Amino acid sequence: MINQGDKIVVLQCRKIIKDIISYKGEWYRVDIFEKFVDDLNHSAQQLGLSTFKFQPFHYSSTGKTINDNGYESLMNHIDLIEKMIPSLNFENEIHSNQSNKKVESKKVFIVHGRDRSALLETESMISRLGLEPIVLSRMANSGQTLIEKFERHSDVIYAVVLLTPDDVGGLYIENEKPDLRFRARQNVIFELGFFYAKLGRSKVCCINKSSVDIPSDINGVAYLPYLKSVEEVELPLIKELKEAKIQLRI
Repeated sequence: MINQGDKIVVLQCRKIIKDIISYKGEWYRVDIFEKFVDDLNHSAQQLGLSTFKFQPFHYSSTGKTINDNGYESLMNHIDLIEKMIPSLNFENEIHSNQSNKKVESKKVFIVHGRDRSALLETESMISRLGLEPIVLSRMANSGQTLIEKFERHSDVIYAVVLLTPDDVGGLYIENEKPDLRFRARQNVIFELGFFYAKLGRSKVCCINKSSVDIPSDINGVAYLPYLKSVEEVELPLIKELKEAKIQLRI
């Protein structure tokens, strides 16, 4: 059984991970993220886990920020750490106290396009509610194809789909000028349909920028439009989650 001291370190490690994932700054500032990594490594070393170090190619040309490659590498390392922590935790206590209980999942899948700000704001909202945001690009590939990776991480209790103006398209009529409109990426629409079928329409919510064309053949799914920031729809999202009987921390 894990001792009390290690329990505290595990909790500290999880808090640091939560702080990193919930970071809302526009840029990945070197001073902030190197402090995150130092704190995470300190806890990891105490637990006998692997540590992380930003490589030279993880920094921007100015040296003041971490680039996307560096951020993704850190997220992959965090995914590894989170997989290793359960092997250290309270197995005996879990078996004795929860042997007859089903532990409710807190995972909420976020389907997204190219709008990184919308993704980060949504992750932050989900985390604030005591839920675990699942973003496919953060997950380790583990030698899987994209669809295998998607299926592996789709075991969730709810899906939030971000419909952002990443593509344009419209009905083609011969000899007529096409009426082009902003649309979400094709992979976003595919994943929306996937979760619509897997979870049911009451467990799927679309957050759409007001300028985006809405799919016409998917009815019964909640659509929450916003103008500039996803955080405009935080209260309506909470309402949808409660209607779906999702336990929140508010």
